[in-house]
Amino acid sequence: MSYLKTPASRTTAFDAELFVIKLGVSKTTSMDIKHIILVNDSLGLARRAVNLSVHSRQAHSIFVCFTLRLFFSGGPSHRIEF
Repeated sequence: MSYLKTPASRTTAFDAELFVIKLGVSKTTSMDIKHIILVNDSLGLARRAVNLSVHSRQAHSIFVCFTLRLFFSGGPSHRIEF
């Protein structure tokens, strides 16, 4: 198994929370569920997780959007709430 390693000098709380959202979305979409509720204290961070514009840790946002696209293709009953 190959692991993606990226150099990082300093990580902010914002970067860590974005990574946690990525892991949460990845784990929940791997299960047989139809409804995801994302609880977070920052709506701006949740928006950034699905924002594909250029920003710090954009790779996390791309992964989240790709994963959610597959999740939503499962049918109209699949949904997510923030």
